[in-house]
Amino acid sequence: MKNLIIDRKAIKANLEAVKARARGAQIWADLTGDAFGLGILATAKILREEGIRTFAVSDPRDAKTLRSGGFTEETLMMLRSTADEQELEELMDLNVICTVGSYEAAVVLNGLAQRRKTVCEVQIKIDTGLGRYGFTPKEMDKITSVYQYMANLAVVGVFSTYSQSWKSRKSTLQQLDALKKVLDELHAQKYETGLASICDSAALFAYDFDLLDAVRVGTAFSGRVAGNAAPGLTRVGYIEASIEEVGWFQKGHRVGSAVLKKPAKLAVVSVGYYHGFGMVRQEPGQSLLDLIRSRRRHPAVRLGNDRLRVVGEVGMMYTILDVTNVQCRVGDTVTMDVDPVNVKGLARIYR
Repeated sequence: MKNLIIDRKAIKANLEAVKARARGAQIWADLTGDAFGLGILATAKILREEGIRTFAVSDPRDAKTLRSGGFTEETLMMLRSTADEQELEELMDLNVICTVGSYEAAVVLNGLAQRRKTVCEVQIKIDTGLGRYGFTPKEMDKITSVYQYMANLAVVGVFSTYSQSWKSRKSTLQQLDALKKVLDELHAQKYETGLASICDSAALFAYDFDLLDAVRVGTAFSGRVAGNAAPGLTRVGYIEASIEEVGWFQKGHRVGSAVLKKPAKLAVVSVGYYHGFGMVRQEPGQSLLDLIRSRRRHPAVRLGNDRLRVVGEVGMMYTILDVTNVQCRVGDTVTMDVDPVNVKGLARIYR
């Protein structure tokens, strides 16, 4: 037996913490990556029960999942700019707000809307430092062309994405200022910018910067915000797994690269790094050395109130635990801390 356990009450409690930090700003629930491993449809339903009606996705298939799952009236936004006609057709069919992050994407989308004899709502993406999608602040001529020449596009928002909000206060503030300058220039030219946003989960809990009109929150719902621990958030997601074998081993016995320094009782569970245990998410701006160091720190494994030590490396499909001083037997259940975004091959159980 091995399952990923998701605590509904913990997600709701994390949402309350988000609301308190948002200080009245609109909350966009970012459901990227299957809601960061929590499960897109189930998580969206939990959030909707608590009043959230605006959701962001990064793939047309996610929008389709939500629409077919009963989210017919809620506002959906595609975070990723794309000039792919097939993707844009899907998004328009699903009544999703599209992101425009380049002149080319704007031209393609405007042409499709024109052929359909409709107007497509869009948000303009500004690249203030992440370097993936968006107009740069220096491309004001291209940004204003969306207003001037794209008659079938209606701008309902302008947004950006922080690159290192979990790591650098200085660069985060610089990115906020860069977006504000773009907004000011558009306002000076009498263009409507709609909903302005840039704040993510890490920045929301780390700083008291201007939140603009909205915040986009994803990892905070799982309580796993990058950087220092965020007050008020509870970690969501752990694996329950049954002990499959227990045995005594003598001093000198090898367990992977580890060698026992004294006799030990060891237990085996069939959960490994394939399932996401022991894996860590690499954040933008995180060095390879930082990543290696974080992977060396094994996450918590518990049997009841006892914390168990992982012996050797976490294997692909198994983990060895030291249960020398713990009463246990085959069939007993251990809990293993895991970031849901890394989990695969396990059923989700919502409680």
